[in-house]
Amino acid sequence: MPTRYIRRPEPKNDHYGASPLPVDRPAAIYYRQSTDAQIGNINTTLQTVDMFEHLVRQGWSPDAILMIDMDAGVSGSKKISERPGMSHLVDLIESGQISLVAAQDVDRFFRDVTQIQVNIFIDACKRNRVCVLTPRMLYDFNHPTMGAYHMKIFRDEAQHAADFLEYHIKGRLHASRAHLHEQGKWAGRQIIVGYMVDLRPKLPDGTPNPLHRSYVPFRPAADVIRTYFELFKRFNRNLIKTYNHIEQYGPFFPDNMNELVPEGFKIDQRTRYRSRHSGRVIPSLTGFGKMLTNVVYVGHWVHREAIIRFYNHEAIVDEDLFMYAFNALSPNDFYGEPNPHYHPHRTYNRHARADRTEAPPVYGGLVFSDDLPDYPHRRLHIHWNSHNQVYQYSLRNLHRELRFSAKASRIDKTIDDLLLERLKATTVDETAWQTAIASTRKNGHAELRRVESDIRSAERAKAAILENLKMLQHPDMVRSLEASYAANQREIERLRSELAVLQQGDATQTLLEDVRPVLDSIIAHWGHVPATKRRALFEALADYANVTALDEVRRELTVRWRDGSQTSLIFRWGDYRQHWTQAELERLREMVEAARPQVEIMRAFPHWNWSSIAFHYAYHFTTDRRFTNHYRGEKKYPYRWSWSDTTEYQLEQAALNPLSTHTSPP
Repeated sequence: MPTRYIRRPEPKNDHYGASPLPVDRPAAIYYRQSTDAQIGNINTTLQTVDMFEHLVRQGWSPDAILMIDMDAGVSGSKKISERPGMSHLVDLIESGQISLVAAQDVDRFFRDVTQIQVNIFIDACKRNRVCVLTPRMLYDFNHPTMGAYHMKIFRDEAQHAADFLEYHIKGRLHASRAHLHEQGKWAGRQIIVGYMVDLRPKLPDGTPNPLHRSYVPFRPAADVIRTYFELFKRFNRNLIKTYNHIEQYGPFFPDNMNELVPEGFKIDQRTRYRSRHSGRVIPSLTGFGKMLTNVVYVGHWVHREAIIRFYNHEAIVDEDLFMYAFNALSPNDFYGEPNPHYHPHRTYNRHARADRTEAPPVYGGLVFSDDLPDYPHRRLHIHWNSHNQVYQYSLRNLHRELRFSAKASRIDKTIDDLLLERLKATTVDETAWQTAIASTRKNGHAELRRVESDIRSAERAKAAILENLKMLQHPDMVRSLEASYAANQREIERLRSELAVLQQGDATQTLLEDVRPVLDSIIAHWGHVPATKRRALFEALADYANVTALDEVRRELTVRWRDGSQTSLIFRWGDYRQHWTQAELERLREMVEAARPQVEIMRAFPHWNWSSIAFHYAYHFTTDRRFTNHYRGEKKYPYRWSWSDTTEYQLEQAALNPLSTHTSPP
């Protein structure tokens, strides 16, 4: 009997087979390396070039493949929020912009011992139907039967990666590295500038190299560092003055240090800061201070912030010279105890406030300047000039170099004059007064609402942290949340302090409204208004004052009022009788040497009397300091008179105002 055949049945769905690749939507490649030193090695090629070509072979077009490489040099043990690339990847997953994410291995995604970040990632992929692809496996967390298994495999791979980091890298390799450090040998960490590492296992004659992996002075940089210590001593422990000299005159590190390294040796050229004057390589100011206290330069070896071997390698700096710098800069000795020989440089001795002969500035904290291009709207610093016994406002750049200064009394008086002028104008003009009050109320209320809202948000965040603390048991996570709670509490305290200041400003506005009926009396007796009340009026009507240096003597002060307008006034940074501009001195010299009449010279310099004019010419342009031996012009008024005392001035005023009567001075 012949064999009977039947039609082949249609295959049923394979619930255990792999899901088809979702090539109809874009895919992303996640690239990560743990350290900057690993970037560019063979693993980088595997994660980027090879993985990209693999996705193209699977059916994705090159335009539909996104490369996420922001985590180069970032550890996989960090949280998702602490890795910009991983944060961006999760955002793409949550927004449904990709269907698949690929990486060379699961350890590129996570090395998380707690598995918290792994589960967050799995949950995001599962909810948004996103697959994970590695060269060995396609993880589909939504697979109808294999999804749970894929989750377990992914977690296990991530756990293996974390265990490898914890036990092999940290437990064995780091222990081996620590053993080398304990022997005073270089084990792959940063090489201090000024030294190179001898990597030759044997000497040219074939004998073992006793300095293998040891520090050896790198002369092109070591000579520069030795000179830095000598300059620090020459400038009497003044760090800023020493650094400013180095930045301008050197010595500088060679630009081609890598080319000067002998064969078999290694350096680590990380000094990249350049002088603002010459563009040559020097340490930064912070690095310079650390350099002068680094015991490596005197031959000691440091591991985990402790000196473990004294006189381990050849010193660059003599011990006496090094200790001179160390005792000037370090309040602690080699063992972390208080340094009994600590002797810092002090440019001045602080005087007790009670001994100062002048009241503090009225408008401190409200005066700014835009004269620093790289730091606009910088607040002027207030300090006490013990030599002249006055307070000063000063503008300094980020290197603490003085740009300009002005007597505090001059700036305060200029602001007082502009404020008084403003008060007179606003009391006369009802519209201007109401505009000033409205702008004050608007700005104050907006700030109050903002700070109150920030306080409420911070309180809610604090409550959420407390709830999370109740559920967590892992010690690392508990410590992290406790630190977040403390930081949140500090932020709440800061906001409450800011709220108190704003509420005080709101009270100032109320004071301004209440003072309107007696403002005319205040204007009439302005000289007797207390400093605190003048400041309160200024804060109610103005945002701030801005100072600009016009030349070496003159300053322009501009007040920005709350209604958007501004007024300006030019003043001199010191006393009129003492401070002249170079242009004024040159003009005085020309007029005196041309024997111009006394009255004409006095008209040209109306702020000074004839005695001050004569003194400045004699001081700047004569050797015998005697004005009468050099001036040949017509003189008709005594030394104590100024332009406003002369008959010519009185006649000019009479011509300008014929209705007024003037009498000649006695």
